[in-house]
Amino acid sequence: MHHRQAVLAIAALAPFAAAQSYASIDDAPVNPALSPATSTFLSLPGSFTDLVRSGGGQFVDFGDGTARLTCRVFSQSNLYVAFLVDIQLSGKVRPIDPGYPPINTPDERLFGAAYDPVGPIDPSTFTYFTAATGTLTGVRNMAGTVLTLAATEPVQIGSGANNTNDHYGLFGEFAATVTQGALSVTGPATLALDFETMSSEPTTHPQPYDGLSSLPAGRAMVIPGVGDDYVFVPAADFHEFDDGTATVLGSLKRLADPDDTWDLAVSWSGRVDPSQANYPPVGSPVLQLLPLAYVQNGGLIDPDHWHYYTAATATLTGTGVNAGGELSLTPTVATQVGGGANNTNSYFGFYGAFSASVVTQPTQRTLAPVGDVELFTLTAVFPVLPFPSLTAPATTPTLPTLTADGVVLEGDNLYWTELAAFDFDLMGKGDATAWFNGYFRVLDNQHLEVHPRAVQSPGLHNVLVYNPAIQSNSVQVDLVQPTVPTLVAEPSIGEFGVVHARVHHGTVTGPAFTMMTLSTTQLPSVYPGLASLTIGNNFTDLLIDYTLYSHDADGIAAANFGPITAQLLGLTFYFQAVILDVGAQTVPLPATNDWTVLFQ
Repeated sequence: MHHRQAVLAIAALAPFAAAQSYASIDDAPVNPALSPATSTFLSLPGSFTDLVRSGGGQFVDFGDGTARLTCRVFSQSNLYVAFLVDIQLSGKVRPIDPGYPPINTPDERLFGAAYDPVGPIDPSTFTYFTAATGTLTGVRNMAGTVLTLAATEPVQIGSGANNTNDHYGLFGEFAATVTQGALSVTGPATLALDFETMSSEPTTHPQPYDGLSSLPAGRAMVIPGVGDDYVFVPAADFHEFDDGTATVLGSLKRLADPDDTWDLAVSWSGRVDPSQANYPPVGSPVLQLLPLAYVQNGGLIDPDHWHYYTAATATLTGTGVNAGGELSLTPTVATQVGGGANNTNSYFGFYGAFSASVVTQPTQRTLAPVGDVELFTLTAVFPVLPFPSLTAPATTPTLPTLTADGVVLEGDNLYWTELAAFDFDLMGKGDATAWFNGYFRVLDNQHLEVHPRAVQSPGLHNVLVYNPAIQSNSVQVDLVQPTVPTLVAEPSIGEFGVVHARVHHGTVTGPAFTMMTLSTTQLPSVYPGLASLTIGNNFTDLLIDYTLYSHDADGIAAANFGPITAQLLGLTFYFQAVILDVGAQTVPLPATNDWTVLFQ
């Protein structure tokens, strides 16, 4: 049994206690050796049979025989078909309780060989909730649709109880009734999920949703008097643990100033859920959406479905222009978690407010926060992270096929770019040391610098970028062959690294060969009528590689030097190539530029 299964199994079999226990929930992947099911979280026959968890996901056992399950789901085939899920369970029955097992249990939908004594699944260990009711509240494209759920049989929990694999999970079958909207459901709804002891959610800033918010733009953090447009770059990590605590860790960057950055760390405790006596906490909920967004005004967001954290310790540690600075944050209101709790849209997320005190000032500036620091987040990246886009330039940008230069592309929402593609060639973030394999740099949210891989054919190439949610549109870059002999390599190389020297012969008609030279001095070496170099100190410090490197059909010759040993570290070498034009037999021999490589 997995560790998480053991922890949850012990909790399920323990005597009823006053304290709540918590578990996170997620999609239950199908084990085809055990189950004929298809992979889904929630199925509504006749409408959407491919609903998967897309945010939140908490199961709370209240310790009094009742429990609650909340999350957000969306359709894999229609991304903006989404529902907020809230199910209340009661009548908990364990193997040690009278009346076990309840009538019509267990529900066994795995292959027969999956069950004891042949297989690993023992239904006699399952725990049941004999009653369960809930709601599915439509959001995004399903706004205005509401369904009620009523269990048609006991909901079962245990290892293999989810009917898709042998993990510790849950399965329930429900009658689904459409109480609002035109959705059609033709059969019982089914819910199959895995339990986790801890959720790990990518967390970003929520984008305002027309009809719910009047905000012009999204933000993750507002620090009054300092900046009001901080966003997480990349996405932060939000964790909810099985002991009722939570954390978020992430880096914040201002949209208006990419060097205005902070590292955020928050630890929450004092969780409060619906049905507790002190629910909701004093001062909660905080409602910043338009009034019509909430159920009391005919809307779809119901704060009664949220849970809260009443205590927190939090710090902002400065980076960039804030280096050396630290802010201590103290909560002024409970942090609220749930669908629409982020005060920006209907996605699952959280909102918190904190007073800020300056522990140390940054070395480059003086900060004076003037009000509550506010934190706005959503716990998903797809399809809610801002989609990247590239702007097609009026004139197609041009680069040589062999160059250390990059091309700067314009667009929007480029901060979250994790990969760039030059046709089908993927590039990661990097700097000039990654020249040979290609790399890109994010300059700001609207500008990206792309350096294609060293060896590329001339012609038009498509460039696009990816963030964790989706790819952008593509724009074109035109690669043209250099008109003069050109040498490019890495500007620096570490121990065990390789210098990838690449040479283009320019307009030489060929066939052509390259001969490489290198030196530790950048003083000229001239052999009248034959060759003129800018390195080598009149040939006294010149090393000649007598290998003849042939040029390919795109005019490129490749010469690799390395791996670099420790004895060479700290030295600077200058590389230069001469071109032997076998066809024209031109003299003096055409020479490339010299190229500096630091061995470090």
